[in-house]
Amino acid sequence: MKSIKSSSILSHQPYWLASFLLLSSYSGLAFAEASSQEVEDGTLNIQSVEIVMERPQAVPLSGTEVNEKAIKQRSTTAMDSARLLEDIPGVNVYGAGAISSLPVIHGLADERLKLEVDGMDMSAACPNHMNSVLSYINPVKVGNIKVFTGITPVSEGGDSVGGAIQVSSANPVFAEAGKQLINGSLGGFYRSNGYANGWNASASFATNQLSMQYSESHLSSSNYRAARNFKDANTWAPILRNGLYKTDLDEVGSSAISNSANKSLDIALRHDVHLLQLGISQQSVGFEGFPNQRMDMTDNQNTSFNMRYSGLYDWGDVHFKLFRQRVQHAMDMSYERSLYMPAMPMLSNAETKGGSLNVSVPINEHVLKVGGDFKLYDLDDWWPPLLGMGAGSMCCDNFQNVRNGRRDRIGLFSEVESSWSDAWQTSFGLRTDVVTADAGKVHGYSSTSIYRTDANAFNAQSQGRHYQNYDWTALTRFTPDRKQSYEFGFARKSRAPSVYELYPWSSFTMAALMNNFAGDGNAYIGNLNLDSEVAHTANFTADWHDDERSVWSTKLNAYVTYIDDYIDAVRCRLASCGANNITRSNAFVTLQYENQSARLYGWDLSGVRVLDKDGASGLWTTKASISYVRGENTTTGNNLYHIMPLNGRFSLEHRLGGWTSTAEVQLVAAKEHVAQVRNETETDGYGLFNLRTSYGNKFMRVDLSLENVLNKLYYSPLGGAYLGQGFSMTSGILPWGVNVPGMGRSANVAVTIMY
Repeated sequence: MKSIKSSSILSHQPYWLASFLLLSSYSGLAFAEASSQEVEDGTLNIQSVEIVMERPQAVPLSGTEVNEKAIKQRSTTAMDSARLLEDIPGVNVYGAGAISSLPVIHGLADERLKLEVDGMDMSAACPNHMNSVLSYINPVKVGNIKVFTGITPVSEGGDSVGGAIQVSSANPVFAEAGKQLINGSLGGFYRSNGYANGWNASASFATNQLSMQYSESHLSSSNYRAARNFKDANTWAPILRNGLYKTDLDEVGSSAISNSANKSLDIALRHDVHLLQLGISQQSVGFEGFPNQRMDMTDNQNTSFNMRYSGLYDWGDVHFKLFRQRVQHAMDMSYERSLYMPAMPMLSNAETKGGSLNVSVPINEHVLKVGGDFKLYDLDDWWPPLLGMGAGSMCCDNFQNVRNGRRDRIGLFSEVESSWSDAWQTSFGLRTDVVTADAGKVHGYSSTSIYRTDANAFNAQSQGRHYQNYDWTALTRFTPDRKQSYEFGFARKSRAPSVYELYPWSSFTMAALMNNFAGDGNAYIGNLNLDSEVAHTANFTADWHDDERSVWSTKLNAYVTYIDDYIDAVRCRLASCGANNITRSNAFVTLQYENQSARLYGWDLSGVRVLDKDGASGLWTTKASISYVRGENTTTGNNLYHIMPLNGRFSLEHRLGGWTSTAEVQLVAAKEHVAQVRNETETDGYGLFNLRTSYGNKFMRVDLSLENVLNKLYYSPLGGAYLGQGFSMTSGILPWGVNVPGMGRSANVAVTIMY
């Protein structure tokens, strides 16, 4: 593998070293200065600090926090951590690989969101974003999820125009004073559709001040099947090559995963009200198919180191984080795509270093938060040449897709949370982020004209870019009585372009097709002249409920967002893109990123009602969630890409003893507002019926579920174009207009034993 060249604005100056020493010395000092406050169950109890005000909630009223108990209802039979978010109002999921779905909040996704795993602000290291951020944590390890769907406070991060998602492992557990605690778990699952299977194990040891846990998980799956045939036999006959490829017309090619393993070691130390956590994690994926991409992931090796400190003082509290991540990634074409073609490897190496310092100081009825964070990202993306028969235009040098790429960010913020009375609370924040990006000179597989013209044009420009972003947020909450709350929020958020939006340079069809993280089958070219996106959001949330929130609650969230310099796509007008690329409406096309403007608006409505709380038949509860979002490009009048139509989830839950059972209906309207510039295809409306039941006690847990009970053939509006079978390296061979179908009926079972 090619080594990564470290390059960043901070590494070339003393600021990086000074910042690191300052943060490290501060955390060491903080850990040494212990006070007499208490820590409960390994979690710092913020409420134990003696202040004369009530701290605001962990997330705004528009957001959602999911605890470990609720997560366990879905995580034991899940493969993809992003799927744990599907029940949260305003959140949807882009289709991708088996463990690599991309979350969407109110129509904004991927790098427009702030995604963190155990406090690590990571990025995908692949032109197709196959190694997505949430793929780095197994669902069974998730202990807490925070989702900011409305206004995201500036203290929770910048460089994003959408919401924020924070996924964390379970909190460390400590033993009582003078005792030791040893426990662990062993679990496994099986899914009938695709014969998916996996196992997980954990073991932990704890004293009153030390907690150590090792966890490991493995999973594999074959291709899943749709409810019935979705490929027309006549259309697909030339691609199936008379049975040399898999010929089952209901099988979704390139949807398998094999040899996926996650391992982690977590150590926590506490002293009075100070908690220091150290984590080391490794992920290895031998193969993961992507039915809406033109290649599959053939290897992904990830290693991360993570340190977090939290401490309470008489004057306030401190939160400090440092992390480092390294990724080695490889793509190629599986046998389902290229039975007789030579290997076509595409490789990338990336390294991310980051950290943050957040200090909160209560001042009478106010809490002042100040701090900063940084993220240093280095990337090399290159494609080795093909040699020998069949090499063609892919010989005889490395294709430099992104050479010595880097994107560095450093941010500072200040935020004030105030409690003016029992009825009124406010939060105001200011933030600035400096983002710099750069890359080296490039060349193609050879010096022939198909590469030389684009490479010379790219190399003639300066690749260095500098962005100064400014954010502000304002939130007001009004709680007139115990039965209702209202929240008004306004925000300005900014995001600088990503490496894969700036630096992909080639208009050669094969190369441009490889730079696609949208899953639409089109080819994409970067743009060195992109400006930062600037979003202005207004959000209103109303929450009605009974006095104790024990019988019923209803929440309404409405929003509108205007985005200046929205990074959308336009048709490539270069001669190399073809004369009909501008007007083509029923085929894959070549696109280039360009700043335009956009507007998104919509609402989420959710509610919970307990039907029979005290009856002998158990606890019966109904839940409902309905969401709508509309996205428009106001520069062109076109629709934005991958916008979910009106959709809802409705469930009836029953609890009795150790049993919890759920019947769920998911309804999705037809998708008619599609992005014409990308030739996005419409999808029909559909309804799915799911059944789940589980039994648990302190020693074991059993989960059973039947997904898509009625075996409905459906196409998710966010599933993308089906490209998973047949030679996919050119845009004219695979049929256009076929979306990736959803999974047919599947019976799932999971068993976990705890000791």
